[in-house]
Amino acid sequence: MQSNTRPLNVLNVSKFYGSSKGIANISLELSSGEIFGFLGPNGAGKTTTIRTIMNFIKPTSGSIKIFGLDSVSDSDQIKQMVGYLSGELALYDDMTGRQLLEYLGALNADTVDQEYVNYMKEMFDANLDKKLRELSKGNRQKIGIIQAFMHKPKLLILDEPTSGLDPLMQEKFFELLISVKKQGSTVFFSSHNIAEVQRVSDRVGFIKDGELIGIEEVSKLRGLDVHQLKVRFGEKVSKKSFENIEGIEQFNLSGIEGWFEVRGSVDPFIKELARHNVVSIERQETALEDIFMKYYQSTKGES
Repeated sequence: MQSNTRPLNVLNVSKFYGSSKGIANISLELSSGEIFGFLGPNGAGKTTTIRTIMNFIKPTSGSIKIFGLDSVSDSDQIKQMVGYLSGELALYDDMTGRQLLEYLGALNADTVDQEYVNYMKEMFDANLDKKLRELSKGNRQKIGIIQAFMHKPKLLILDEPTSGLDPLMQEKFFELLISVKKQGSTVFFSSHNIAEVQRVSDRVGFIKDGELIGIEEVSKLRGLDVHQLKVRFGEKVSKKSFENIEGIEQFNLSGIEGWFEVRGSVDPFIKELARHNVVSIERQETALEDIFMKYYQSTKGES
């Protein structure tokens, strides 16, 4: 497949607001049937990138092609083809969920599969009969997800799609992503949560300060997450106990407390802990940037 017919091709796209940078030189290309996770902290440029792809914001420079169509000149046609979920979901509050879906379905050139809508309604336990203003953030998000998927688009562009969903509904959402992938659809979704990106993505791109640091296959990033653990022991522990344990990159013991940094599997570390009187274990999340930067530092060192 040539690059200009791929589901999404972003080439050197920048957006500046005067002298202020929104995003700079973003380039990425998606293949059919791929789930691509767009990862970064809040304020990194994820939403600006997505809104530029959807032509809600015009790029300062660069080009975007969706199935070979230009994102600016062919914007109306593209919006009918793409399933889009905004990160700042704005709905018609005086409508019910059902009325909104019927209204949006009528705007789309394709016929909406009502059985598919009902399937998603049941999957997410969505209330389609209440006015949207009466719904919680999570329940409004369910309606947003249904409207993005209901015409079975070949490309879905989703900005923080799990926002507001409880863990059970997040799992249902991931099931839906996997099912549309199996049907050949391509998914581009943003997140600030590395665990959910690892859960379903084929590749991941990491954005920081408006710039794309890198793109990598998720399979290569698995196991790179560094577990930062604070352990409280029932008595003072010898430093020698942890000096040669596989996976421990560094640690510090002070009295009955210990701080450990463990890469990859924690199994050898846990087995050693089992030999001691452990009062408590606390896990701290590793910064996304740290995971990516350590990966690229390691690959640079190997080259």
